[in-house]
Amino acid sequence: MSLYIPGLSTHKVTNVHDIVVNVWVKWLVTVVLGVIAFRIQRRAPVEFGLRGLGWRDGLAALGGLVVAFLASGIASHMVALTSNATDLQKLAAVPVGWRVALVLTAAICEEFMYRGFGIEELTFLIGSRWMAAVLSLVLFTVSHVSLYGLSAALVIPGAVGAVLTGLYLWRRNLPSCILMHAIIDGIFVVLVPSLMKAH
Repeated sequence: MSLYIPGLSTHKVTNVHDIVVNVWVKWLVTVVLGVIAFRIQRRAPVEFGLRGLGWRDGLAALGGLVVAFLASGIASHMVALTSNATDLQKLAAVPVGWRVALVLTAAICEEFMYRGFGIEELTFLIGSRWMAAVLSLVLFTVSHVSLYGLSAALVIPGAVGAVLTGLYLWRRNLPSCILMHAIIDGIFVVLVPSLMKAH
């Protein structure tokens, strides 16, 4: 979720300045990729999974949510991870509007970058959808090093990313991935810190 930019930001999502930088940079990257896909290559949005969200896609996203919670819970238990209450308290101090902006940006931009554009472009370049999905998942997981460090904690975004990748391959519907991603991040970036702040 966090993007480290030397000289512009640190890797913390508990800092409003860094959240602002990350939101702007992710939207800029997404717009550039959109220009490449839709203007330069003249491909249709549907080729990147941009289609309506039907009820089956919504149910698939909710099912993916359950699987992602189970997978990340098992993964965090296997590597004996514990949550950091201090980071959650710092996050609770960030205005809720910025936390919501961070969640929506991560859900929309990361899903386009890593699932829609990433998988489809890599499939076009290397000719294998499965290899493209694996490479895209690796890139998604590595993009979270700035947040989790180069540690066993990367199993969390890796597990969630694997479920999102599977959901995209199954449904080819980017809005369902965006919905699932937004709910997960919304729980941990908006809801949990707000509940901690209320107590």
